[in-house]
Amino acid sequence: MTVIVGDFGRLKEARGSSPAGLGAVWRSPSTIAVLLWLSLFAAAIIVSVVLCDFRLVFTLDDAYIHLAVADQILSGGYGINAGEYSSPSSSVLWPYILALTEAMHLGVFGPLLINAAAACATIFALLRLFETSRLFDAGPLTCVIVPLLVFNTSAVALPMTGMEHSVHVWASVVTFAGLAAAARKSAPTSLHFLALVLLPLIRFEGAAFACAATAGFAMLGYRRFAAGAAFVMIISLLGYCALMSSRGLPLLPSSVLLKGYLANLDETAGSFSAIINNVLRSLTNVYGLRLIMLGLAVAICANWLRTDREALIVLLSVIAAISAHLVFGQYGWLNRYEVYIMALATAALLWAAGQVRPHLSALRWSIAKVALAFGLGTAAMPYVTSAIVSPIAASDIYEQQYQLARFARSFYRHAVGVNDLGLVAYGNTDYVLDLWGLGSEDVRKARIAGEYGPPEMAALASKHGVGLAMIYDAWFPKGVPADWTKVAVLETKTVTLSQRNVALYRTPLGNEAEVTSALRAFSTTLPPRDTLHIIAP
Repeated sequence: MTVIVGDFGRLKEARGSSPAGLGAVWRSPSTIAVLLWLSLFAAAIIVSVVLCDFRLVFTLDDAYIHLAVADQILSGGYGINAGEYSSPSSSVLWPYILALTEAMHLGVFGPLLINAAAACATIFALLRLFETSRLFDAGPLTCVIVPLLVFNTSAVALPMTGMEHSVHVWASVVTFAGLAAAARKSAPTSLHFLALVLLPLIRFEGAAFACAATAGFAMLGYRRFAAGAAFVMIISLLGYCALMSSRGLPLLPSSVLLKGYLANLDETAGSFSAIINNVLRSLTNVYGLRLIMLGLAVAICANWLRTDREALIVLLSVIAAISAHLVFGQYGWLNRYEVYIMALATAALLWAAGQVRPHLSALRWSIAKVALAFGLGTAAMPYVTSAIVSPIAASDIYEQQYQLARFARSFYRHAVGVNDLGLVAYGNTDYVLDLWGLGSEDVRKARIAGEYGPPEMAALASKHGVGLAMIYDAWFPKGVPADWTKVAVLETKTVTLSQRNVALYRTPLGNEAEVTSALRAFSTTLPPRDTLHIIAP
């Protein structure tokens, strides 16, 4: 907000002075970047909506898990199904934020608007930070850096996931801006405080940079600011842990336990083996290598500035966060897991370049500019691809999960089992059994214990009255219960989803005539690219 107010102040001043001044505002890097982002984002949304038969659909089904949890929060529960606690959300705070938008009946527009605002604010924060560091004195460098920053923060693709990552990127960049300001004897503001506190609350992996930044603020002389932020974060996380414990839930959400670093833990080998495996993945993963490249560049700048204590503290805080992600972090899934640390590394590198510049000759600075543009361009490549693919990804979700949700809510209208939880659960008043475990504590516990297979699937389906299961066969290598009957296969021409075919199984609790009638009625309403193969009894 401070950034936006500052720009409006400059705009007002320019209007009061001369047309030339107003033109300078419109030609400023921050204005150009926001206008570029707005054009690209609007184009992506329009193409996506057209591909989805004029419906707004997110590029990830997981976004609807948070919306389903938000609805349960408004009803006094927490999880997917009424009267049953589970913790499928990957964030402490995000479901509660969405509960507010759900109370306002914004639906899918709630997370989209929040994410779009966060993406825009991130670009503003980055560009204003580098304008003040006078990095953009040279025109050619500005023309290269400005569009790259739109993609380095994944400002086009990330908001379309409907997840909390755009807010996490904003919090990371603004926290860094606060550190940079503190290093130059400018007191951090309430906006920096909010961003710092949000880091671990919006995404658990934000805790690494939150700890490093808190220590950084303290070493830069702002001890009360650091202590206050640490107090709020600790109290908030303890409150969350107490709430989860009171509901009989694990302290970490099921998404972290089943999909994150902890899912790779082998009790016989211990956590050290999992750490080594994760580091090796970072060293062999193209996204991890890009992060290492940016981290090394930041480290080189830190070495140049080693006599500048304040700058060194700022850069070491970022290097600590990068190291933590290389050891514990994830990559992929439309490049959403690593984007926060890539954006943070980008911010640190550009700020450091501005600090190093006075120490370089004209020739060395010219070489540094080329290296900087190359590095940021290489780091931005995956996010350019994500932006291009996003409308197709939304179309894939529409043609698979959206259709399954429509079938469950409007045609079958009974309890179902799924392995992709989001859309089928969101807005569904019937029970939804998550056979993968994110939204079912019974399944999660069985999977972690290594005791999950066809017998457990059959018992849980019987317990919850599930008459139909809609799953990816490949996700269940042990097979399905012997008394489940495959009744149909939904075939989609997906580009981004892990599986193109969804198998539909009738359990012993499913009425054969009712299931068949629902499938036949549903098949006539599918989009042209979908095919429902009904298997005759």
